[in-house]
Formats: sequence, structure tokens, C-alpha cells
Amino acid sequence: MNVSSIWKWKRQIVVLALVVSLSVVGLVGAALAQETTGETGVVVAEGFNGPQGILVTRNGNIWVIDSGVGGINEASAVDPNTGEVVTAKVGNTARVIQIQGNGQQAEIAKLPSVVAGSDTTGGARLAILNGVLYASSGVWVAAASEEALPNTASILEVLKGDIKEVAQTWPGEKANNPDGFVVESHPFGMAVGADGLLYVADAGANALLRVNPKGGAVEVLAVFDGVPSPLPNPGRGGALESDPVPTGVTFGADGTIYVSLLTGFPFVPGASKVVTVDAESGVVADFATGLTMLTDLRTGPDGELYAVQFGVFTDQGPVPNSGALLRIRAGAASEVLVDGLSFPTSIDFDGKGNGYVTINGVGAPGTGAVVRFDALTDVVGVPMGEAAAPATETEATPADEVDEPENGCANLPDHATLTEVLAAVVEGADNGGFGFHMWGTLVDRDGVVCAVTFSGADRGDQWPGSRVISAQKANTANAFSLPGLALSTGNLYSAVQPGGSLFGLQESNPVDTSVAYFGQAKNFGTENDPMTGLRLGGVNVFGGGLALYDADGALLGGLGVSGDSSCTDHIIAWKVRDALALDNVPGGVSPTSDDNIIFDMTPDATGKLMSSGGWGQPTCGLGEVEIAAGLPESFPTGANE
Repeated sequence: MNVSSIWKWKRQIVVLALVVSLSVVGLVGAALAQETTGETGVVVAEGFNGPQGILVTRNGNIWVIDSGVGGINEASAVDPNTGEVVTAKVGNTARVIQIQGNGQQAEIAKLPSVVAGSDTTGGARLAILNGVLYASSGVWVAAASEEALPNTASILEVLKGDIKEVAQTWPGEKANNPDGFVVESHPFGMAVGADGLLYVADAGANALLRVNPKGGAVEVLAVFDGVPSPLPNPGRGGALESDPVPTGVTFGADGTIYVSLLTGFPFVPGASKVVTVDAESGVVADFATGLTMLTDLRTGPDGELYAVQFGVFTDQGPVPNSGALLRIRAGAASEVLVDGLSFPTSIDFDGKGNGYVTINGVGAPGTGAVVRFDALTDVVGVPMGEAAAPATETEATPADEVDEPENGCANLPDHATLTEVLAAVVEGADNGGFGFHMWGTLVDRDGVVCAVTFSGADRGDQWPGSRVISAQKANTANAFSLPGLALSTGNLYSAVQPGGSLFGLQESNPVDTSVAYFGQAKNFGTENDPMTGLRLGGVNVFGGGLALYDADGALLGGLGVSGDSSCTDHIIAWKVRDALALDNVPGGVSPTSDDNIIFDMTPDATGKLMSSGGWGQPTCGLGEVEIAAGLPESFPTGANE
């Protein structure tokens, strides 16, 4: 779990976890290796860096948010072991990841991650409201600095390849500190109310917040009292009580608000509970007691409450494999459904009543996982994790019409289709060049990378540097084409040279290197290429990039091909676009009124090559000139067929 300040539950979990990190990693590894049904569950995805939250949508997609691994930037923070201000490592390495029904993982967006000493904080939980995906993100404490880092202690709108801050929880905590103790905000658990607002459990402020993501207003609905403890708590004036630490929030079928309390150090078994909160008055009342270290609370499709027990901690430290899934009942009647889990953090359900649980993977990056437990509930229904409020007059898009954040990738060929077509064209005849294998990339109209692939048997069969170049080309062709005019990357060469009409264009939109080189190289060119779902940016000004137009002439995005001479790259891109039937080009600057590459460079009086028409690029000398000149006839664009 995450940590933030001295005497808070997050600090103690990490301190204890460090003591047993090797054994914990071993336990997680053993659990994942089984991959069986029954009480051990079935591993459906792994490789996460401290997964904190899970969300299952009605179409079967699974969303996971993790806490990341920090980064290379520096900022002031609080060391969780000493309470001292230290230099933290910061980077956008926390992630929102979509797991589709076939198991394919796609990174949707990156969020801030902060590592301070042994503490890592980042993404927390997810919720969908009126078709928009929201995330709770980060923690901030007054001892670090007056102002929180951007997108930290915030509610974020998650877009395809991007995030947008819609509400901040830190300013209200800093100004009012409603519980009167440590000035800290950690928006964590999150649920959607029938009023079209987000209800957020602030694990730092010990409060339940009501957040309007459309205007950013944050209201404190309830503040939770401390929980009796055998030890004095310096963070609460020496009182014999633990911090309540709200973690999960959910709504019952009758609209009742339920909140799970983890309770802080010393994590006394049986001290945690589930409480109700009156939506009007904010009055808090006990509902279920005698529980231990609750980290999430959900309403299942059968209307019952389900909770996650992170583990059991004693004076000897954490008890191995003491995590559990619980069915919550009033009073002391809750029951254990699955036990023996290694530090679970969150749960959600599909429409069949199967439970999906994030296993934290304490101790090593990449060891977090999602495990499915079949038939946890008795009644089939609609997943509650995406329960959405009725649309208001100002929010006219009902959630049941939009399951996922929108992007234009659905309008473009998938990875398998692009791979098949690219390989066939590369293996075909009359391409000129060196005969090398190629990289290919598709982006949508917003520049989101939709697919990255290669024509060889392995990623090393093509120039490794051409992967990013292919994405640059796709981005450029899309970015500088219009519904009525297509420009290929080869068309831009002359105009960007010194003295040209577009000089400096190639420096105007730099590549985002955190996207280009993020993730594991073994995934490059696969369905799980780390660039997929993100915006790379970049401008490339030699052949190989073409805009994509459908049969109706709609501009859908761009295609980029790289790996041979730039002239051959253009030829192959042209043939790939033709095979994909996305070449209904409305017009262009070439003599054939399309976006074909132009070879009209001749030396001026000084010997400098100049384009007579202003849109040419140099030849490559490998037989491409004649082939390219014949493309409009041998592979005519859709408008000319």
C-alpha cells in the first residue's frame, strides 16, 4: 500500500513491508504461479507497479490504476520513516491501464508518481460518470510544501493518452483541516452518486468529500472520528486512538452511503469497520464492526457489500497471506469468502458476479496482478463499479450509452490487420530501396497512437530507431493534413529547409521521449506496445507518412512507415494505405493532385538543391523515382479509382 506521513497507516505498512520484502515478493510470486481456479483465483493480468484500484465495465473491460515507480525529477516531500522533509523522485509513471476481454493490456494514461524514501504514491481509484473516466491521484502534506505538485491530491479526468485535473482536494484541506490533526489530503476511494457527483474517501484528511468534476467544487460531507488504540498517537495530540483512514466508498441499493475504515497504526485486528454516512446531514454511524485493515468496499451485482482485507498485522509484523475478501453484514456478522491472499487492495465485479481483485505486489515493481474469483456473488446483475448517475440538463450524455472514454482508434484498422498488410507489402515486388523490413504506426485524428507493428519476425529485424520515426511520420501526416488537402511527410522536406516557407516546423512539436521510450522493449511492435493509447508528437519531413481518409472522405488520422530509404518508406506507405482502403485523398500538392512524393530537386547557381515547386524532396538513388511516379496509376487513390 501507499504511505505518506508519520503515524499514518500508509507509512507503517511500507515500513513493515520493507522488513519482509523478500518474503512478500516470494509469496506474491507463488500465488501468481498457480494460476488456477478456486480459492486461489485465476490470474488475468500482471506486471503492475503497486496496483491500487480496479474498475470493471459492463462490456467486460477491466481498468487498473497503479502507484508507479517515481521518476527522475526532484521535489520536496516527507520521508515516511522520519517525518523529515526530503528530496523525492517524481515522474509520470503511475498508470491507468485497460485490460480487454482477450487479455490485451493498453496503457491509457500516465499520472504523477512520487517516491520519498520507502514511500511511493500515485494513482488510487477509478470511477466512470456519464461516460467519463475519473481517477483519484496522489497525496500531499503540509510538511512538504504549501502547494501540491500538479495533478497531485486531485481528481483527474482520464483521456486517451492524457489527463486533465478537474478538482483539487489539497486547497480545502490546507485552508480548513476539518479533522484538526495532520494537514494532509489523499483522495482515495471513489464512487458515483445519483446526484451526478463523485464521492471521495480522503485517506489523508479522514473525511468523505463530495466533488463536482464539472466545476471543481469540493465539499466536506463527513469527518470520521479516531478509533480506540492501545498506543498514544502523536499525530492526534497523544490520544489513545488510531486515525480512521477512510479507504472505500460505495452506495447501497437504497442510496445509503457506506465507507470502509482501515484504521492506522498499530493496525489492531478487529478495529476496522464499515460506517454509513447520511447524505444530507453527514452523520456517521457504525454499520459493520470487528473487521481488519479494510482497503476497499464495493456493492456487488446482488446488492450485497463486499470488502477487501489487506492483511493482518501483529506486533511481529505482517502475517503472510493474511489478506481476504469479505461479504459485509450488519454488526459482527460479516463473513470471509476468500482468504490466504497476499496484500489485496481493491475489488470490483463483472455482470456474472465474478470478482476481480488487485494484488498489490509489495516489494518489487512489476509484481502486481489482477486475479479473478468466479461466482463470488449469488445474483447476476450490472457491475456496480461503473454505476452512473442520470444525466443532468448540462450533462446530456448518459453513461449507459458510453462505456469507455472515446478516441478515434475504433475507426482505424487493428494491430493484426496492420501487421498483415505491412508484411505483405514489404514482401511484395517493386518497392525499390534496400529491401529492409519496416515499422508501421497508425494514429487517430487527435494524434493518439492506435497501433505499432513491424514486418519482420522479431523487433530486431528492423532498425530499432525506426519505430519512433514511424510514429513521428504518422503524427506529422495527420497533424498537417486537412479534410480538403493531404500533405505527405515527403511533401514537407523543401518547405522546412532554411529559407523555406515552413522553416523551423520540424522543431515545433517535439517527440515526447517519456512516451517514446516508456515500457519494456519486449512489447515494442506488439498489441501492447507502450506507445499505444498515448500521444507521441514529433514532426518528420521525409517520405513515409500519409494521412488516412475513409470512403466518405473523412480524415481519420495518419500512417507512418519507416525502416528503408525514405523514398521506399513512402512507396510502402502508399501501398499499405491503398490495401487498407483509407486513401480517399481529397487533393494535394503533387502534379496528380494528391499527396504523392515529388522529385523535382535541381541545383541552383550555387549548387544547392532546390525544389522547383516548393514541395519536393531529394531522390534516394535506389530505383524509387520511377516506382513512385507510377503509384497514382498502379495504386490509384480512392478518389480516382
